[in-house]
Amino acid sequence: MTATSSTKLITVLAVILAASVLVETLLFRIFARGGVYFISDATPAVIKNGYTSLVFSGNTLFNFAAPVALLVLGFIAVMAWTKRPDPIYTALSGIIGVVAGVGLLMMIGLSGPALSTAYYAASSLALFTFFLLAVRRRAGLPITAFILLTGLSYLAIYSFKGFGSAELAESGIRSINVLSLGEWMSVIAFIALLPLLIGRKAQLDRRSVVIASVISILVYGLGFSRADSVPLIANWAFGLILILPYIAYIVSLWVTVAFVVSRIRRGEVILAAGVLLVMLGHRSIPLTYFNDIVLIGLLLAAMYSKPVTVIEPQVDEVPANLIIADPRDA
Repeated sequence: MTATSSTKLITVLAVILAASVLVETLLFRIFARGGVYFISDATPAVIKNGYTSLVFSGNTLFNFAAPVALLVLGFIAVMAWTKRPDPIYTALSGIIGVVAGVGLLMMIGLSGPALSTAYYAASSLALFTFFLLAVRRRAGLPITAFILLTGLSYLAIYSFKGFGSAELAESGIRSINVLSLGEWMSVIAFIALLPLLIGRKAQLDRRSVVIASVISILVYGLGFSRADSVPLIANWAFGLILILPYIAYIVSLWVTVAFVVSRIRRGEVILAAGVLLVMLGHRSIPLTYFNDIVLIGLLLAAMYSKPVTVIEPQVDEVPANLIIADPRDA
């Protein structure tokens, strides 16, 4: 498979996965939980049936996206293997292969402390490898900071989970302060993308600003219209405990939406899908599916962000055969 064909295939897979996860998040994680605020015994049957149908559609996409995520991980592992003997890509291929393999075993029903610890350990190594890959490819400070901070955020979450080990969790590593620190870093990670929107070469178009602003204002208004629903939906849909000021999440949301829309309009679809997948991840990691889409998102950002090129100033050279007249000969 050529580089062009593999890029086209990963683009298709990334778009399918991102679209499925987005709709699943809206219909299953958000709309299903939010329905408790407007569905009652007095609600007309047609509205109840519509609500049930939409939630069912979201649940179907949830079940569809989980195996697609494993498929994408497996495909990326194969792509990375073709780049050997490069040490980073070789290590990446093996690590991602382990994550996908363990995730597949868990999907078919196998479980146990050993599998959980292996999954968290492989995920931790993957996060470190993503950062090395971003540095190696010169992805730029904002993207590299995004990958680093998100990676540290999920390492904090893994430690809160005791890396899948009940003994570690009971030894005191399971601290709410660690979980809060992870949420801080995850929010800051998205805000770190802001320089790519306001810099001299940002090319942030008006449509991206409008879409991001409308979505952010609606979410911000939700905190005033149904303030009691915000913590429940945030925790159910994204695993957020809202430890930060609410405005910080709104700013992070605006930056993320503006970045995704602007990158799509500029043709950087894979990078946009990667950042979107990271945003749609679940911080509490109740399922490997949520962790898989975050790993995929970070990996796509590390592999497909455009490298930053440093243009050295050119010095005009005098051709060797050029005869320069001496003023004294005049």
